[in-house]
Amino acid sequence: MNKLSRFWQIAIPVALLLGAILRLSFVQDMEYKEDEEYNFTQTTLTHTQGWPSVGIASGVYLVNPAMSVWVFIALAKLTRSQTPTELAHALQLFSLLGIFLIIPFALYFVKEEPERELWLWSYLIAMVNPFQILYERKLWPEPFLPFFCMLMLMGFWRRKNIAWAFVWGLVGAVLGQIHMSGFFMAFALFAWTVLFKRNGTHFRGWFAGSVVGSLPLIPWLSYTLSHPTHEKMVAGLSEFFQFKYWVFWVTDPLGLHLGNPLGLLRGGSNLDQIADFVRYPLFQGHPTFVVGIAHLTLFLTAVLVLVGFVRARWKLRAKLDWRGLRSETAFAQNAAFLGCGIVLSVTTVVIRRYYMVTTFPFEMIWLVGLCFGLGSRRKAIISLSTIVACELVISAGFVHYIHTNHGSIMGDYGQSYARVIEARQTPKLSP
Repeated sequence: MNKLSRFWQIAIPVALLLGAILRLSFVQDMEYKEDEEYNFTQTTLTHTQGWPSVGIASGVYLVNPAMSVWVFIALAKLTRSQTPTELAHALQLFSLLGIFLIIPFALYFVKEEPERELWLWSYLIAMVNPFQILYERKLWPEPFLPFFCMLMLMGFWRRKNIAWAFVWGLVGAVLGQIHMSGFFMAFALFAWTVLFKRNGTHFRGWFAGSVVGSLPLIPWLSYTLSHPTHEKMVAGLSEFFQFKYWVFWVTDPLGLHLGNPLGLLRGGSNLDQIADFVRYPLFQGHPTFVVGIAHLTLFLTAVLVLVGFVRARWKLRAKLDWRGLRSETAFAQNAAFLGCGIVLSVTTVVIRRYYMVTTFPFEMIWLVGLCFGLGSRRKAIISLSTIVACELVISAGFVHYIHTNHGSIMGDYGQSYARVIEARQTPKLSP
């Protein structure tokens, strides 16, 4: 084990505390629509109906594998959760565990100090990132993913060992069953390895793990073959040429922006969608624009980092290592950035932002790598500290905004759980 510096001995628990506050506060304010209610309801039916063989229909009209629901049932049984809010708290804690796995991974699996620092900074960003907060405050499969992503990476890192290669294959198969976007990430990591770094890899161990992990797919395959969807699952070349995967890749680790959940109905522009949010917090009814300042600072910092990185690379005339052979971190990151991006994009399915969670934590690592690529450690630390601070402000502002407004009826978020339950319990007047 490598000893942490004094900075990290303080930063790691502080980030964990902040991450816990952002996720666990005001659980009654959580998003609660059809998917969330379905996932909770399934945990209450196992005594009478058994465990389901398939999950809810996905965004491309294909039903999800059963494991997308089994994880909720297992967590509910493990924690004895009997209400949606109890299950939400359990899931929030599980998501924190998944992010925290970055720390033992960095200490025990990553060998070089500069490489290790990328992972530690990505941990800080993930704990306060607005999109991570959004997903991990709701009853969706996404909060489960960081845990399983890190397990898969542990197996991948030690893939020369048959047992670890087995873990890699097993968890990769499970990841896709929790959310189908995970199949693309698992396949990309495997294909990238076969193409560019297969020496020493214990593929028989990976194959055995993949077979075992895929066994729960059998009922799902049977169901999908006997119940074909007649809906169109692909969006065509227009979806491909939007390069949405890489747009999300750049904006996700920066937390830019929460317009879809908060202000989708306010207009088509980014400013329209977050126009109300950026006014917060209000002081005696008057806007302070603290959240808006954080957005602007974050955007300007990102532009400076990107320009500075390009200039530093140009000055060094550094050769582009598009395969990522310089380190294991770079290799896995490029498998996610290029491999997964290309494979998912060429399918021309509608790529939704939350699909990117299966690449955890490589979006954050990529951003950290840009900062350290500026050529100055001082500039890197200042940039990263600014990014973490701004994202903390935006995430805290998001939690406050939802609490103050009992949800966001002008966005995809909708009414909070408390308001949904209140509306159901309010007696309707007879005509």
